[in-house]
Amino acid sequence: MTNQLNSFQKRKRKRSDLNQGEIDSKVFHEKVRDFIMEGTKSLVDSARSLQYLGPTEEAVLGPVPSQECGLSALCEMAKALPLVDDEEQEACVQTLDPDFTSHLDLFSRVTENRWDVATVVTLMGEEYVIPPQTAFLLSDFTRIQPLVRYGKKFDLIVLDPPWENKSVKRSRRYSFLPSSQLKQLPIPLLASSNCFVVTWVTNRPSHLRFVRDELYPHWGVEVVAQWFWVKVTTSGQFVFPLDSEHKKPYEVLVLGRYGSSVRYGKFDDHCFIFCNVFCTSLS
Repeated sequence: MTNQLNSFQKRKRKRSDLNQGEIDSKVFHEKVRDFIMEGTKSLVDSARSLQYLGPTEEAVLGPVPSQECGLSALCEMAKALPLVDDEEQEACVQTLDPDFTSHLDLFSRVTENRWDVATVVTLMGEEYVIPPQTAFLLSDFTRIQPLVRYGKKFDLIVLDPPWENKSVKRSRRYSFLPSSQLKQLPIPLLASSNCFVVTWVTNRPSHLRFVRDELYPHWGVEVVAQWFWVKVTTSGQFVFPLDSEHKKPYEVLVLGRYGSSVRYGKFDDHCFIFCNVFCTSLS
């Protein structure tokens, strides 16, 4: 009986102990908590004064049904497409014609909209609006060469990496990408001088440190600011409790400049908050 009790106590103590990653997350949250609380309150109060949000007593609706990430599914499909050789890649640029956009092969090739108006294309039964004077490549991470060969530079590059985490592993909604492989992205070949590079980061401090201390220096990108994306309901409440141990109502964006001659000082001095209003609470 004594041995069983000791074993139970050990198991209980082990479950309650925090690992280093959880400790780091707790420290990070405590550091930014007041900033997020005060900044969000200021934004929500302003939105209420303009009648953009409902009253605080408005009931929070039930969870939003989970939906598969459409873009992730398209990229998974692109993986199954055959590789093209170098000569084909040279010719892998197509220009949209507003009158013929329903039967285009948009995978693994650069597609341009050279017109001064937006164009609507249909892909797998869904319509997508392509802004004027833009180009895009719909492909897997490993098949980005057509965009490099395209030869044009970008003034803004936004990355939303499929970070590895327990939730993704359990649900298997999409494949995750090891942090080290992100360094293979040819950002210096795609970025114009003074290009803004923006990366969405999970609330795991190890990911934040990787972007700030390894990934951006590897690309020659200087960190200039850190933004917090805060999710609120139509009544201005956090979609999750701010101190929830499982999910936080905010995510981090790290902003950087490529090839800039301007020095920006400590990035902690350039923190901002912006809010996204969801119709209901999230599961």
